[in-house]
Order: sequence, then structure tokens, then C-alpha cells
Amino acid sequence: ELKIKKFEKLINTSKKILITTHVNPDGDGIGSGLALLNKLLKLKKQVYFINRDPLPEIYKFLPSSHRVKNFKKLKGKYDIAILLECPEISRNGNIIDYVKQVKYTINIDHHLGNTMFADLNIVEPEAAAVGVQLYKIMKKLNWRIDRDVAMCLYTSIITDTGSFEYSNTTSEVLEIAAELLKAGVNPEIVASEVYATSISSTRLLEKMLSHLKIEDKVGWSFLSRGMFRITGAKEAEADNFINFIRAIKEIEIAILFKEVEKKFIRVSFR
Repeated sequence: ELKIKKFEKLINTSKKILITTHVNPDGDGIGSGLALLNKLLKLKKQVYFINRDPLPEIYKFLPSSHRVKNFKKLKGKYDIAILLECPEISRNGNIIDYVKQVKYTINIDHHLGNTMFADLNIVEPEAAAVGVQLYKIMKKLNWRIDRDVAMCLYTSIITDTGSFEYSNTTSEVLEIAAELLKAGVNPEIVASEVYATSISSTRLLEKMLSHLKIEDKVGWSFLSRGMFRITGAKEAEADNFINFIRAIKEIEIAILFKEVEKKFIRVSFR
């Protein structure tokens, strides 16, 4: 409660606000960021949503997505920087000097092992998504959640719960989702956009599945830079690929190795 009151005071007393999320942004980072952006714009704040990497195509249907920008380095100064879904400050991609260019930092995250790097840390490992955290914050602050904000929050939640299939899907999550539907969200539209496929992503999926290995109820595969290059698919198009491994009945643990850069591999577990 004290942290939420402090959050409210910082928002009310700040003029220039930066919202940002982690490199290679996903549905939770983008959805929660756009939800906050839309709400702060309605509160007449000077607010910017800027990331290191571009907005994935599948999230461009969300309200105000055209306002999301990407820069490797930012100029200027901000009263507040709100980092969403960043367990450590470097996950943002170091787009800004938080000591020299920002007066106050706010860290909103739901990952275990968060380094509590900010001036204000709102970290809840039990939360299913940052979208869930923001929904609860907005409700406690009596901020109205209109259709635009609701659509962004709903996108955040369905992507981080695997469309309510993961173990982090609780009764609270479903109750929040129901409230977002009451606010005007059309779940069919959101699902058709978020889980839409292209020829390039389908070809990439085919290559990933062709390398699938299964042993002792563990299934794993990989995506190399060469596979992305040959198919023409973008990295964001593979965000949900691990779910195809996880969906196999005989598999209890799914692992996907993704070559992000030369000598840098990201590993996902489900």
C-alpha cells in the first residue's frame, strides 16, 4: 500500500515520464507498457514508451502502438523512468544513463531474483504478469480502466499465462480477465492478432520441430541465426514456439535454445 501511494505521488508530481521494457520485448512488456502509456496520456502526462528493440508486428493492433519508439541511446532528461519486466537494469539494453538522465526510477516486475535496482521497487514474484500488477495498482488508485487500457492489459496477461494454460493461471487471474472483458475487450480479436502466423514464421517453426529431441519426458530444440535468415522470420515471431514443444503430451519439461547473437544464446524453459 505504501509503495502504491508513493507511485501515485511520483506520477502526480512528474512532468516527463519514460516507460521502457526489456530487450526483444514480449507480450507482457509491450501490453503492460501500452496500458500504462494509454492511461498516463489520459491523465495529461508527457509520457514516452521507448525500447531498445522494435515493436513486434503482432502487437501493432494495440491502442497507441504507433507511439512506441526504439532507440539504442536516449538523449534528454526524464523525471521518472518506469522499467517493466526487467529483473535487472541491464535487461533494458542500457538505452539511458539512469543516474545522470533520470531523477527517479521505478521497477515493476514479477520475476524471482529481481535485483531491486530502482528507487521504488514493486516486485511480486507471485504475480502472473506485470499486466496483473498494473491492473491491481490502477484499481487501488481508482484509475478508470477503459477499453484501450483493458485490451493492453489482457494481451499482457494471455501471453504470460499461455492463454490461461500455464500453472500461473489462478482464480484471481481469471477474475481480472473477466473484468477486462467487461471493459470492452474482444478476446477473439486479441487472440487472432497475437497468435497470427505468417509464411516465414511457419517455415521457421517447421525447422525448429525438425530438430526436436525427446528424452526422459524432456523435449528440446533450437533456433539458429541461420534458420531465421533462411526463412526470413523475425525473432519476435518465435516467441510462442516453445508452446508447441510443451503441448506434446509425453513432455513435462520443454526447452528452447535461441541464438540471439553470435556467441549469445537465450534459453527458455516451460
